[in-house]
Amino acid sequence: MKRDHQTETSSDVRTPPGPEQAVANLRKYWGFENFRNGQERAVHAVLEGRDTLVLLPTGGGKSLCYQVPATLFEGLTLVISPLVSLMQDQVEQLSKAGIRATFINSTLSSFEVEQRLLNARNGMYKLLYLSPERLHSTLWLNMARDLNLSMVAVDEAHCVSQWGHDFRPHYREIRKQIDLLEQNPRWIALTATATPEVREDIIKNLELENPEVVASGFQRPNLQWWVTPTEQKRKTLLRAVAKGVQKGSGIVYAGTRLECEKISSLLNHHGVRARTYHAGLSGEERQGVQQAWLEGVFPVVVATNAFGMGIDKPDCRFVIHYDMPYTLEAYYQEAGRAGRDGNEAFPLLLYRPSDVRGLRSRLLKSYPAYKQLTSLYRVLCDELELAVGSLQVEAEPVSVASLSRRSTMDESVVRAGLKVLERLEILELVREAEPSVGIHFTVGRDTLQERVDASGDLKSRFLDQLHRLCGPEAFQKIHYLNLDRLLEKTGMTRSELMKAIRVLSDYDRILTAHWMEGESLIRVLEPRSTRLQVSREEVEGYRNILLKKLEQMKLYAETTTCRERFLRIYFGEHSVEPCGHCDRCRSRASEEPAVSDRIDLEALQQLLSEPVSLSELAPAMGWKRERVRQVLTYLIGEDQVKASEEDPTRYIWKRPRRSGKNNS
Repeated sequence: MKRDHQTETSSDVRTPPGPEQAVANLRKYWGFENFRNGQERAVHAVLEGRDTLVLLPTGGGKSLCYQVPATLFEGLTLVISPLVSLMQDQVEQLSKAGIRATFINSTLSSFEVEQRLLNARNGMYKLLYLSPERLHSTLWLNMARDLNLSMVAVDEAHCVSQWGHDFRPHYREIRKQIDLLEQNPRWIALTATATPEVREDIIKNLELENPEVVASGFQRPNLQWWVTPTEQKRKTLLRAVAKGVQKGSGIVYAGTRLECEKISSLLNHHGVRARTYHAGLSGEERQGVQQAWLEGVFPVVVATNAFGMGIDKPDCRFVIHYDMPYTLEAYYQEAGRAGRDGNEAFPLLLYRPSDVRGLRSRLLKSYPAYKQLTSLYRVLCDELELAVGSLQVEAEPVSVASLSRRSTMDESVVRAGLKVLERLEILELVREAEPSVGIHFTVGRDTLQERVDASGDLKSRFLDQLHRLCGPEAFQKIHYLNLDRLLEKTGMTRSELMKAIRVLSDYDRILTAHWMEGESLIRVLEPRSTRLQVSREEVEGYRNILLKKLEQMKLYAETTTCRERFLRIYFGEHSVEPCGHCDRCRSRASEEPAVSDRIDLEALQQLLSEPVSLSELAPAMGWKRERVRQVLTYLIGEDQVKASEEDPTRYIWKRPRRSGKNNS
């Protein structure tokens, strides 16, 4: 039953907070006089108790749509967020503003998690950030029922949808897990990039009841959308960055860590100060690079897509994509980090046709076919010594190398296959293949504490530190710690750490330890079956969605029409006029007649009444293949043709066929 937020309840204020109080807190904590376009409507909807879906572009101030109401409610606002760095950044900013907030994520020990949940239960925080995976933990389920929950904010809500560019299976469980708490909080979902299919999926999956949909549109009039076709990317990049740094700071996005390092070295060699940012750096290093760039210590950060989520540098003047992203959603979000101050800025994509072939190949490797997954499932069950019909109780370490040998698949394909099987809920990937150590204390808490208190030597201090990092659950079962993080926390070398743990294990017999090198901790969720309990369509469906999105990314790069118009139509806007300032609009006078002159639309409509490929259209129209490509990208930009949902390499007419011949 839907909760009436306007009535007095034990978990809310006696008099419902109103718009005047929202503006007062906006000024008090953030120093803004008024809400931006879209924010005010979203905040009012939340205060009225309406389910709310917020679609604001990157830099549009989505977080204030739930942060401001959170300061007005007596209870706790739970924020579901996918990224550790984003949680930490948001909590830091809120704390500086004087708003009590905290986060729970994988960087914390079980002991620290338990303490923060106790504090939340005692009303010490207004906002609590956590990942969707945490909603399934035993500790959360045991303690969360006593939280005074006023609102749930689902950030990056596109992760709910298989049509989204960053689908995460645990996002689809959010509503179910919150409903287990038997409370009835307000709901708000937020995203910067959502096509019409994604919006529908968010509303359906989160069970938003007649939601207020707040969308400000995808127009960014200050952004000069630009694509440069080139086979000499490094030379083009150097010229573009040299121009860009004259206007201000910027970001260069590359597809891999190695490419980031190479580009950074290239820029520094040519006199442009640049640093790299990627997941291969430690958390402290990443934070240092981010902060130094924000403060203007150096002008350019070269990064993978791990950089930028939630980062607000208003005067970023350019964003260059050295490598093409897989989707327009990712591209729009990353490129949109330029020009947040409203002044002119330049998103640039460096493009060559071979980029698409490479990305397509990587996608196919990342999402193995049905036959490969069936084989991997069988090999995994054999490795775990699971008989048909038997159930695996505890997660166990599995060697990826061993699975590779048994299945004759590359290790990269095995890792990708395990992730797909996890998304399909065939298995639980407790920990991916990374160096780690599992600790299980074999003595009681009191005995361990006596050992710690007995002397203040190095061994006692190390034991105390290990206890704090593992938390109480290590007394019941084995608890795995990331080896790199453990080395960072203890300040030890790898050999010193191994020796210290071996002493506690073999000599003192305080604990048992399990070292994992290139192993994944896996639990098969259902009793072993003779075959994979999912259909080919379920296995390959998401991969095909991503292939279709890649085709749209390619069409954007090759379109001969207005780029901003192309983007806005993709995200569901209608009656969109050309922007007048992208590279295509500026060259429209010279290029468009070459594309649109003498197109026989009646013949094309007839041919495209069913999905047709480029190679089939070319002879049918009597054109060269490149001519067909130009015409199709033009008509896609005009919202008349689209890629087929079943096969993104084939195209179909989007609108009802008109009678009579019409040449344009």
